[in-house]
Amino acid sequence: MSYKKHPTLLIVLLSALAVFSACSPKPPATPVTVATMVDSEGAVLGKGMILLMESKGIPVVDKVGFGTPDILRKALVAGEVDLVVDYTGSGQYYHEDLDSAVFNDPVKGYELIRDVDKKRHDLVWLTPAKANNTEALAVLRDFARANGLRSMKDLAAYVNAGKPVKLICAVGFAENPLGLPGFEKAYGFKLRKDQLILLESGNTAQMLKALVDGTDGVNVSLVYGTDGALDKMNVLVLEDPANVPPVYLPTPIVRGSVLEKYPALKDLFTPFFESLDLVTLQRLNARVAFDGEDPKEVARSYLKERGLLKN
Repeated sequence: MSYKKHPTLLIVLLSALAVFSACSPKPPATPVTVATMVDSEGAVLGKGMILLMESKGIPVVDKVGFGTPDILRKALVAGEVDLVVDYTGSGQYYHEDLDSAVFNDPVKGYELIRDVDKKRHDLVWLTPAKANNTEALAVLRDFARANGLRSMKDLAAYVNAGKPVKLICAVGFAENPLGLPGFEKAYGFKLRKDQLILLESGNTAQMLKALVDGTDGVNVSLVYGTDGALDKMNVLVLEDPANVPPVYLPTPIVRGSVLEKYPALKDLFTPFFESLDLVTLQRLNARVAFDGEDPKEVARSYLKERGLLKN
């Protein structure tokens, strides 16, 4: 039978095919696998990203708390996970030919790893947070108020005035040119050996306990900037305008192919991450690490408070 002789039948068949196609279920969208490091910060940021994605109907596989930094990075490069939270300063370790000194500048460090990772691995670094989770020196807030301390410049003036100081830190920090020697050079002070208590490990929890207890006269401690313990222990991180240690800004990173499928991801997390300064992230981390709250609910309440999530 020729359809040319029966055009009406042809039209009916084509119409039926169109109806069938319209009624056929669409293939499910490929979910985005979200992974983070094993810590309270990764949990809060990862859960917040997932909540924002779900609010836009983007399917997600939740692998928050995936593993250590090296495991997370390898999985991202291999395509085993699609979207992670990493830190700008870590970029100096991901490519052997990069100048590590660039990562002391928050903008240049971000731009360098953003451009190199895009070119070599098709990884897209999105908008970073403002909070710098790097090595820093800190004092108790009461001590800071009593001595007019807010920054490393203030601490240098305090030391140079001959006032009592005892710093507890890791041996590696005391020897690293981008650690204590870098601070001393940048701000013009010098600590004697008897003004230091050096630990072989980098256990900042032990250091903070010594600071809070005043053990052996300790009044300054090495810390990591966004540690939740700082807020709970009433500790002040001294500002470092010279950015002596490399800057570590938490940043979402997504595989380029995934961003092509879900272009909304490019700007979806920007208001969330741009709202995260040092104190804010300390407090969010503390709610998980010290108060035992569910990181998903911590993230949800914060996003709703900022008007970034309705439910």
